[in-house]
Amino acid sequence: MTPEQAARRNTRLYYSFVFFNDFGLWFGIWIKYLVVERGLELKYILLMDVPFWLAVASLEAPFGALADRIGHSKVLAIGAGVYSLTILGFGLTTNYWMLFADYMLWAVAQACRSGADQAIVFDSLKAAGREGEFSRIAGRGFALTMSAGLAGIVLGGFVAAWAGMAFTVQVSAVTPLAAMAMALLMREPKLAHERRGYLEQVRSGFSYAWSHRPVRASMLLLTAMMMVTFAPVVLVQPFLIVHEVPTGWFGVFQAPVRLAGVAAALLAWRLIGRTGRERVLGAASLSVVAAFAGLAVWDSVAAFSLFAVPAVVQGLVRPALDSFINEQTPSDRRATVLSVVSLAFSLQVGILEATLGFITDDVGIRAAFGFTAAVFAVLLPAVYLPWRRAYRQTKAAGAGAPAAAG
Repeated sequence: MTPEQAARRNTRLYYSFVFFNDFGLWFGIWIKYLVVERGLELKYILLMDVPFWLAVASLEAPFGALADRIGHSKVLAIGAGVYSLTILGFGLTTNYWMLFADYMLWAVAQACRSGADQAIVFDSLKAAGREGEFSRIAGRGFALTMSAGLAGIVLGGFVAAWAGMAFTVQVSAVTPLAAMAMALLMREPKLAHERRGYLEQVRSGFSYAWSHRPVRASMLLLTAMMMVTFAPVVLVQPFLIVHEVPTGWFGVFQAPVRLAGVAAALLAWRLIGRTGRERVLGAASLSVVAAFAGLAVWDSVAAFSLFAVPAVVQGLVRPALDSFINEQTPSDRRATVLSVVSLAFSLQVGILEATLGFITDDVGIRAAFGFTAAVFAVLLPAVYLPWRRAYRQTKAAGAGAPAAAG
């Protein structure tokens, strides 16, 4: 198989992998399922995110290094299989101890995927001399991720209303198995890598991510933006519960939000090409803070429309920053470095989620939105401005060329 054929094959399998892995009937109703059907409290559900994200953080770089060492497709397949067990476990959960065990399985699945799926696509394209297409392919992949989530959320709401929430969660364990098959069918690209021992691979990835200024600045900005766009994941369903939206309508409410994100991901590469990364990311930072501030002051079910803003931002930001980080990172350390990005995100998001859970339960959901807006009004400028300086220096040094470490 020629590098060109392998690149086409892996790209198609990547699209299938992300669709099957991210299609879940359970995702639009799982918080309501745990709160209403299993009798668990939101603040303690989200408190589980602290050990979950700490576990993810401790596993991200090791699994990234393992992917660089034994092959990305194998690690992706392991992650998809564990993810299937995770979802089945959620469907059988009856107490906090079972929930904790499910979260630990989920941490393994999350760590296996982080960076490996994009790394194998970028390396495949690079081997075929087509790495310039990565931003467009990453945008399409993210659009498929969001489309899969959209389809699952919409169908899941109706299935839950018809067959029950527990059944809906349990049957969602099937599609990750299809994703596992897609991963196993991928072909590892043949690139000349410097072979390192496992621990040296981890150390090298960490060292490169931190010492290389454009990567470090991009990593900090990306993790901050990922937290901004992740906050709705834990606040959407409590919002719908507070406003007494029926379970069957959960998917209908979330569908337009997901569609907005899909459209943004599909158009991201075109918008970035015309407007530039700087302007896109600057506007994204301002708009998400405004959206959460609006949710804090607008006490109406119609305020749900503001959730579309972080969805659009998510669709734009990942292709913008993922492609830049990939351009700046050697192929033999790519999965490890991308895992460091996820590690940094993991260390922060667990604390944010737990905090939002306690604020929502003990004060109110509008207070949680206000807290989110305030935190990111301070954080985003602090990471965007250093990234902009590093990005401009990189452009001045030569498009796509690694800048001096520092």
